Amino acid sequence: MRTLLLRTCFIVLLSAPAARCAGASDASADLAGLKNPDPEVRVEALRALQTSLDPRIPEAVLPLLADEGNSIRRLAARAVGSRWWQIPKERVPAFVAALKRNESSEFDDEKNMVQRGIGLLKRSYGGKMLPTSSDGRWVIYERLGLPCLIDTKTGTEELLGWGPEDSAGWLVSSWGNGETAGAVLWHDKNDIAALSIIVNRHESAIWIWRHQTGLRKIQENEILKALGRRVDEISVGFYTDIKGWRGDELRFEVSYSTRKGDDYSDHTAALGWDALKNKLRVISRGAGEKG
Repeated sequence: MRTLLLRTCFIVLLSAPAARCAGASDASADLAGLKNPDPEVRVEALRALQTSLDPRIPEAVLPLLADEGNSIRRLAARAVGSRWWQIPKERVPAFVAALKRNESSEFDDEKNMVQRGIGLLKRSYGGKMLPTSSDGRWVIYERLGLPCLIDTKTGTEELLGWGPEDSAGWLVSSWGNGETAGAVLWHDKNDIAALSIIVNRHESAIWIWRHQTGLRKIQENEILKALGRRVDEISVGFYTDIKGWRGDELRFEVSYSTRKGDDYSDHTAALGWDALKNKLRVISRGAGEKG
């Protein structure tokens, strides 16, 4: 299922996401566009505001949760959830009530954003949109395409993997506004999360976040080195697929193709990452793999 989801996401990646961070430019023009009678203008205004942290945005998008357009309602719900910390405590009930009106939407992407928004506003974590660590302290949700980590002890959050470049990667669930739980796998005892990441149209990777250690990226170069392969051997496509935790070892599979002359060969392999030793090992290889 995860592999199928990844391949579907690579098709969607034909269009690039919004920029990672907002500039300091005034958002007044886009805020005004939210009131435009043309739904296309409202949608474009919402998209333009995705990366802005202008404090006026939550109240400005609140009426759009009752818009006739699904895309507008979904984007408005996303905007509200992403700014949970900007909404005063006394205004939370009004925002939650507005979101709840769309809980029974016929569109899964909208329902997902509604659940995400309600959970973030109420600080009620868990479920498919806000997967939590075993001790309940840490929560990961998708924001700006990246995994966003909430520390419930301090009430702060961190955008994992953020950098000045736009090609850092995207959480698999960000494409199609899917369920975050399908892209995040917490360890059942320790504060460690494995994240399914899309690097680009032809490559995926695994990121691992661990408390006090931070972010660890397991990407194509490292995996190929463990397999005894060179990057220049790879044809098109290198895909990772998380299988689960086995004690303190994360198990995952990779699939890729190689080219020799006009001949192409498909390969699979199973690998494990030891959280205690921070070490990668090859568990098994599919037909055609070098021993």
